[in-house]
Amino acid sequence: MFPRSLILLGLCAVLGMGTPSFAETVKPQKSTMTSGKTKAAESGSTKNKKKIAAKKSGKQDEDPKDAAAKAKAKAEEKAARAQKILDAKKLAMREKAKADAEARRQAWAEKFSGKATETAEAEPEKARPVKVKAEKAAVAAGVGLTAERLKAQEAAAVGAEVVMRQGNNGELRSADVAQPSSGFFQVLFGDEPAQQSMLPETRALDGVLEKKKKFQVRPEFEPQTVSFSGYPRGTIVIDTDAHFLYLVESSSSARRYGIAVGRDGLQYKGKVAVGDKQEWPRWIPTLDMQKREPKKYGQYKDGMPGGGQNPLGARAIYLYEGKQDTHLRIHGTIAPQTIGTNSSNGCFRMVNEHVIDLYKRVRVGTPVVVL
Repeated sequence: MFPRSLILLGLCAVLGMGTPSFAETVKPQKSTMTSGKTKAAESGSTKNKKKIAAKKSGKQDEDPKDAAAKAKAKAEEKAARAQKILDAKKLAMREKAKADAEARRQAWAEKFSGKATETAEAEPEKARPVKVKAEKAAVAAGVGLTAERLKAQEAAAVGAEVVMRQGNNGELRSADVAQPSSGFFQVLFGDEPAQQSMLPETRALDGVLEKKKKFQVRPEFEPQTVSFSGYPRGTIVIDTDAHFLYLVESSSSARRYGIAVGRDGLQYKGKVAVGDKQEWPRWIPTLDMQKREPKKYGQYKDGMPGGGQNPLGARAIYLYEGKQDTHLRIHGTIAPQTIGTNSSNGCFRMVNEHVIDLYKRVRVGTPVVVL
C-alpha cells in the first residue's frame, strides 16, 4: 500500500514539472506601448529622411519673412533690368533720330549748295555785290552768325515744313552764338538771355505757338524779378510747396516763375544739375508711368514726336545726378491750367512761353536745388 502511494506521488511530481515547459514554447504578445514607440520611431525616421532629401535638393524650410524679402529683392531686380532695357532703348532711339536728322540736313545743305551755285551763275554781275552786302548785314545782325550758318538754316527750312506736319522726331538744340558779357553790372543785375541761332525747325514750331492765344496764369505766376538770396548766381532753386522756380540772378535777386509739381508721393527733393536741353523734344513715358497707367502711357512706349500735342511742350531741361539721367524735367506743358498745383508725375511744368524764356538763360551744368 505504502509503495503504491509513493509511486503515485512520483508520477504527479513528474507531470507538474512538465507543464511550464509547454508554456515557454508559446510566444509572448507585443504590448500596445511597445507598438506605439515603434511607430513613433518609424515616423521620426521618415521625417529625418525628408529633411535630408530637402537639404540635398536645396529646398529647406524657409522663414516667411526671408521668403518675402527675397521675393521683393527679386521683383526690384526685375524692375531695374526692365528700366535698364528701356533706357537703352531710349538711347538707341535718340541716336537714330539724331543720325536721321543729321542725314536730312546734309542732304538739304548739299541740295541748297547746288541751287545756290546755279543761282549765282545766272545772276547778273550787278546783283552779286548787293547780295553779298545783304549777307554781311545778316551776319552782323546775327551777332556772330556766319554766312555758311545762314545758308545751312535756309537749306534746312524744308525740314521745318515736315516738322510742322509730322512733329519733331530728331533732337533740336539751337546753338548759343553770343555769351553774356561779364563784369560788375552783371554781378549786380544778372545775366541777359544768350542770343541763339535758332534752328529752322524750332522757329517753325515756335511760330505756330506764337499764333495761339496765350493762357493767362495768376499774376504771381508770371515771370518776374523778386528779392532772393542765399544761393550762388546762376543756381535754379525750386520751392515745391510754394510752386515757384527761382533762377538766381544776383546776390539779392532772382527771376521767379510759376510751376506745377509732382503729385503726392511722386515728388523729388535734393540736388541735381542740368544735363541736357532740347527744343520741342520727343517724349517717352518712364517705365513707372507705363506701369501705373498702362492704358494712358503704354501707347507711347516707343515715343511721341515733339510738337503741339506733346506733354513736354516747347522746351525741356533735363536734370541729371552726375552722368545719370533722373528722368526729371523742367518742361513746357499742354495743360497750363495746372500751374500752381501738384499734378505731374514728378517733373516741373511751366507755361510754354515761360519755359522758352528760362531755356535761353540756362546752360548745361547749371546746379538745381529742389526744396
